[in-house]
Amino acid sequence: MYDQLKNLEKTILDIKKQYQLVSVELNSCKQQQNTDPKELATLKSKLDNSYAERDTAKKQFIELDKRYQSLAEAHHMIGEDQDKLQKQLADLQQQNKSLQQHNHEVKQKNSDLQKQNHDLQEKNQLASERTEVVLKRLTRIDQVDG
Repeated sequence: MYDQLKNLEKTILDIKKQYQLVSVELNSCKQQQNTDPKELATLKSKLDNSYAERDTAKKQFIELDKRYQSLAEAHHMIGEDQDKLQKQLADLQQQNKSLQQHNHEVKQKNSDLQKQNHDLQEKNQLASERTEVVLKRLTRIDQVDG
């Protein structure tokens, strides 16, 4: 886009130089006493062509400038969107880190509870076995007494 603007500017400057040369030549011819109508018509035609080329170049320049402005605005909006998305990503990463830490803590508590449960099951099994032994002894004592 920038290169196109540079080329257009160069074209405008070339046309301006041509215009100045033709204008000088035209003024020179006007000042001469013996002006050739054919030459005058040719110069006038060149001048008119220069005006037309200049106007076309100006229109192209204006259109390119509008396109450039639109692209610049779009680029700016994309930059803003990217900044918002980067912030969202950072927030989500922080939230993920917190959740992972919480998950780790919950897993640790679960592990601790499983160990406690296992220990209690062992104690319960031992108590059950001891209770059975005591009941057997009591039954024998009852049988001996009875």
